[in-house]
Amino acid sequence: MLRTHRCWAAVLTVVGLAIASLCSAQDIASFDPQLDEHQALWLKAGEPVAAQAVQSGEKADLVIHAALDLPEIRPLLQRYSREHPGMLLHYVNRSALALEARYLAAPLTPRADLMISSAMGLQYRLANGGHARPLQAANLTGWPESSRWRNELFAMSFEPIVMVARRDALKRLADSEGLRDPRDALRSHRDLWHLLETRRELLRGRVITYDPRRSGSGFTYAVSDARQSPRYWTLVRAMGQADARLVTTTGAMLEALANGEVDIAYNLVGPYAISFARAHPELLVIVPEDYVLIQRRLAFVPRQAPHGDAGEAFLDWWLSLEGQQAVASDSDLGALHPEVSGDGSARDLRERLGNALRPIEIGPGLLATLDRLKQASFLSRWALEFRAPAPRPRSGSEPASESESESESEPDSESETGPAPETQSTPASPATLDD
Repeated sequence: MLRTHRCWAAVLTVVGLAIASLCSAQDIASFDPQLDEHQALWLKAGEPVAAQAVQSGEKADLVIHAALDLPEIRPLLQRYSREHPGMLLHYVNRSALALEARYLAAPLTPRADLMISSAMGLQYRLANGGHARPLQAANLTGWPESSRWRNELFAMSFEPIVMVARRDALKRLADSEGLRDPRDALRSHRDLWHLLETRRELLRGRVITYDPRRSGSGFTYAVSDARQSPRYWTLVRAMGQADARLVTTTGAMLEALANGEVDIAYNLVGPYAISFARAHPELLVIVPEDYVLIQRRLAFVPRQAPHGDAGEAFLDWWLSLEGQQAVASDSDLGALHPEVSGDGSARDLRERLGNALRPIEIGPGLLATLDRLKQASFLSRWALEFRAPAPRPRSGSEPASESESESESEPDSESETGPAPETQSTPASPATLDD
């Protein structure tokens, strides 16, 4: 029996890793995760400084390496730079996977004074491995325990994972459902499943989401969804049967929506979607009402940071009341401070959605799905469900119920990533890209 289990484990590993590699050159040609500084900014006294203009040999006083798009953080960097006019600040944005890879290439001589990433599992693994410096600044030691690990790893944001739809498409779908308010057509995960089942031809090729085989973020959200809802696999199957498009970034989903190539996007990073929708009023951001995954970007100061005190000072400012008010006013990243309110803040989301919020917890559970065998097992099932053939037409007009649909595949009592607390999940590293 033991030998049989080992054989199956080996098969799952091979199959899963093979699936993870199935991405065409065309799909990934637009981005190379190993590119060094695909977004960088030099600042002094709040003003941009051209890299060529930086004096030869002059080094930055604060270097931040992050997996956080520059448009989201630029106003905050400029504000901090203005408050410290004598400081030369250098910010570099990379994919989450490249961020960790670059750091591990030279962990004893890191170039960063502060590391920020949405890949919570990778950040936790570095901190747990002794790479993070314990911090003592007042705002850091006073940060809520649920938003930090020891005094080494700190949550900097509160970002809902959302859906986005074209308003004209919602109007058509609402009309087909006999609904007066187009927004009532899509308010929850169950609504999306219902539309995919009952309006499959209308939505064929018009839905887009992450490919968890090629995106660390997509893998994170897929695992989290599977833990939140036992019927997650029916949604995966429904998307596959509707020929949903698969991509590797929130940005790619938003561009496809804006270009009219698709009607609905699933599991996008909230701040990016909200910011984009401001410039595209034809799009509607939907925060699901049944449950909302919450991503939190984690930050730490490397033990060997060249200017560790500067990194700690920046993080202390960010988590202060002043800094959190700036986060609320200058970005969509979601202020965490309990005294800060406003759209998108943790306080606002808790007041509106209450128990529907599902923050990914900071703790040992984040290491669970960094295990290659568990990754392979999960991705194997995901691929099988996504490729499942559509059911034969039913005699009635209604689709199979969710419970009936779920029974068509082999049930399991636990997520295929192994038992873990309901709200925990982690990014994977079979991916080529992270937001």
